[in-house]
Amino acid sequence: MKTILLQGTFLTLLAMNSFAQNDPQDIQVKLNHIAISVTDLQESEQFYRDIIGLEQIPEPFNVGRHAWFNIGQGSLHVIKASEERVEHNKSNHLCFSVGDLDGFMKKLSSHGVEYADFAGNTGEINLRPDGVRQIYFTDPDGHWIEVNDEF
Repeated sequence: MKTILLQGTFLTLLAMNSFAQNDPQDIQVKLNHIAISVTDLQESEQFYRDIIGLEQIPEPFNVGRHAWFNIGQGSLHVIKASEERVEHNKSNHLCFSVGDLDGFMKKLSSHGVEYADFAGNTGEINLRPDGVRQIYFTDPDGHWIEVNDEF
């Protein structure tokens, strides 16, 4: 009888522990990836790899529609899924930080990529109240990108 009681108590404690571990308050969430749709995969792949400077990583599908890039806490998936380029709202943007914003701006200029402050003043830099400098520009499909020096 004691064995059955101990087994029952153990199973009850085990079930309670399982429920406690599945409490929605305890679920951890982390960024896995961000996906953007583009019209020309090769052009966008070259842009994110050679101009932005992201590390390209293997993509598992191998169907010729994806390029994946390491963005630190996850990955950026560039997907050939659009037939035409559309205008995007600047408030929806990707943001990257660099250790040398001035050098990065020179790199953009050498590739013919114009940058601006948030208001759209070409060649200007935003200065946030906390001292972080920011620039904005678009990728070939018009997706907005912010780059700042909050490294």
